[in-house]
Amino acid sequence: MRAQIHKSLLLTGILSVIVTFLVAGILYYQGIQARALHEIVHLTEIAADGLTGDRDRDAAFLETIRSKSQREMHITWFDADGRVLYASHPDADGGADEPEILQAKESGEGHAVRKPARGEPMSYSAQKAFDGSILRIAVPRAAPAGILTPLLPEILIFFGVFVVGCFAASLKETEYVLRPLRQLEGLVTDIMEGAPERPVPGGYKELLPLVNKVREQKKEIQNYTEDLEEERNTVRTVIDTISDGILLLNERREVIDYNRTAKRIFQSSDDMRFRKVAALYHDEDWLRAISLAFEKNEDERNQYTMTLNGRPYRACMARIELSDETTGLLIVLHDLTASYAAEKMRREFSANVSHELKTPLTSISGFAEMIANGMYRSEADVKLFGSRIFEESRRMMALIETIMHLSKIEENQTTITWKPVDMAGAARYAAELIGPQAAAKHVAIHVDADPLYVYGNPALLSELVMNCVDNAVKYNREGGEVTVSVHPEGEDKVRLAISDTGIGIPKDKQDRVFERFYRVDESRNKSTGGSGLGLAICKHIVTQHKGTIQVSSVEGQGTTIEVLLPRMSDADVEIEEAAASTAQIEAAKAESGQLDAEPAPEAAAHPAKAKKDKKDKKSQKDDKGKKNQKDDKKDKKGQKDDKGKKK
Repeated sequence: MRAQIHKSLLLTGILSVIVTFLVAGILYYQGIQARALHEIVHLTEIAADGLTGDRDRDAAFLETIRSKSQREMHITWFDADGRVLYASHPDADGGADEPEILQAKESGEGHAVRKPARGEPMSYSAQKAFDGSILRIAVPRAAPAGILTPLLPEILIFFGVFVVGCFAASLKETEYVLRPLRQLEGLVTDIMEGAPERPVPGGYKELLPLVNKVREQKKEIQNYTEDLEEERNTVRTVIDTISDGILLLNERREVIDYNRTAKRIFQSSDDMRFRKVAALYHDEDWLRAISLAFEKNEDERNQYTMTLNGRPYRACMARIELSDETTGLLIVLHDLTASYAAEKMRREFSANVSHELKTPLTSISGFAEMIANGMYRSEADVKLFGSRIFEESRRMMALIETIMHLSKIEENQTTITWKPVDMAGAARYAAELIGPQAAAKHVAIHVDADPLYVYGNPALLSELVMNCVDNAVKYNREGGEVTVSVHPEGEDKVRLAISDTGIGIPKDKQDRVFERFYRVDESRNKSTGGSGLGLAICKHIVTQHKGTIQVSSVEGQGTTIEVLLPRMSDADVEIEEAAASTAQIEAAKAESGQLDAEPAPEAAAHPAKAKKDKKDKKSQKDDKGKKNQKDDKKDKKGQKDDKGKKK
């Protein structure tokens, strides 16, 4: 501001000096021209009075005047009829019809300033003699440069003196203008520090509205700061009280904030801020999930179920924009221990029931085998009943094993070991695995699959395809066909279809085939060994992968099972593979301790931390300046708040 004011005053002074010199120059030039015109008029009058009427003598007289003149001079003498009697420069200044000649004929004298056809501007003066003749004398008008050039050194000296004076005067005036503003700075500082009020410096009433506005702003800022501090403490208390763990990461995968629950989850006794998240828990699946979450859009929420330090958690990850306009990741960890405990009790109950049923069924199977071997009397009847008991026990044992397998499938939800699965490869693998069973029934399996990927669990998706193909072979006719196709559906779906030429399903029973333990035909399932859980398991797997499954069948012609699953694009597959590779590298570095050994400049590597330290220092400085204005109770509260900020 000081430089701008000084510059403005200096430029104003210099412009004033320049304008003064220009005005003075113009006035001086006009004075010179007026003086020259007066001289030429006086000379013309004298010369006209000196004419005698003798043409030769008068011509010699005029020539003498011209030759004795120190500057260029044009002399022309006309008789009363306008004929030229004498001309020092013929054809240069015009004839008797020029304005000054006509004016002299009428009034006795005439004056004019004009530029002839050739040459520079001239001043003309005409005078009427005693005999009616007209004498005209003309001299060139002096140019401004020619007049002022001899005075140029003096002009430059005076101009320099005036510029120096303007510089000194502008400095002094600048200090005078800024003096009340400097005093106002101290007043504003006192107001912001809460010092007693004092009058406006210098008595400038114009500054009073500004001072009053500063006082109002100070009160508003103080109230706003107190509200923010109270709100911050409330938010921090709420976050620390939440039972879910909260982590906030920056784009370098560093923890920039967390709550107490997160600290307990990762079993850390030290401050976790600005530590690599891989150093907290170096599991590849955990790190891969974080990498994938960074690649999602801000409006997408990614949920994973995982095990951290022996406890199950549901991790909800969302990409956000931090205060410094960089990308961050918010992770919320919800403890599933209680819900899993209840689920575990249910599964254990089912397992115990199955186990309790399996033991007597094994005994029944043994006795039935003895009866079938003819170890008792009434051999025909005993063998018949014994065979039935034996077959039924085997079927129930298979059912129990299927139930236990379903429980294992549900347990797979506690992991996040999902990856891109090639559905074409899964279809070919199922066809190859069930090939011998199909060959025994002379059933041909055809695979028509495009290389499409689904993000899911490879084991579950493979079991989905195998269950469907197995059913298509079991319930097919001799010499029938099974077609497995994998093709894109729309822009983001995969259509898996398993068609057979078997016995089909009645239309009124197609809606219930996915229910547990439901059998279309009891006698048919007994002959094929079906448990009624195959399609229920398939539906469970499809639901886990956020897909849909449906059946269409014509009794006596065949059945088609159609599954729609979310399809991964080529870019998604590349991102997943890159994330898996990065997670593997980070996990290896974390296990070897390389991450903690990597040095990083404090300010460059942790701009958010440097910004926070700067804010803390400013807060400490402000608190130090307020100590003399507050009582001990407020000082203690301020120290407590400062500790909360640092934390």
